[in-house]
Amino acid sequence: MTMFIDPPEGWRYGFPKEAPSNIREMRTRELSAWLVANGYPQDEVDWWEGEVPVRFFQHERDKLDDTTP
Repeated sequence: MTMFIDPPEGWRYGFPKEAPSNIREMRTRELSAWLVANGYPQDEVDWWEGEVPVRFFQHERDKLDDTTP
């Protein structure tokens, strides 16, 4: 199972995305910086005053079909 992260309106910016492996150790600022580095707008982070309420969920990753020529 893979952990995914999804901020508010995340679908507009390519979320949900696979969460970083160190997500449990990240502080709020680090998570906000990660969101911005992965396409979430700084304006949205600022609107939430740096504490973006994110949703986490686990899902099996899709497996690539290696038989495609």
